[in-house]
Amino acid sequence: MTTLRPASLDALSEEDRAVLGRVAQRTRQTSEDLLGRTVFGVQSHWPAWLEANHAESTEAYRRQGALPQVAKEAIHVAVSMTNHCEY
Repeated sequence: MTTLRPASLDALSEEDRAVLGRVAQRTRQTSEDLLGRTVFGVQSHWPAWLEANHAESTEAYRRQGALPQVAKEAIHVAVSMTNHCEY
């Protein structure tokens, strides 16, 4: 369990809120939902890093590599279920 809590939307600067909004749009969520109990909420303390990390993760996930896409999705679901993720 992490010791960091999600950042408050009010505590973020206008530029940081814009970054959070772009990531929220890409993940089809609102900024408030993104700040919820997700890994993105904790990363929101560093919005520029959050955006770069999300872009890199998305690109890496889309590359075919050695595993087919279906296997990657199955692993994603299994890890999420094991960790009792709500998303």
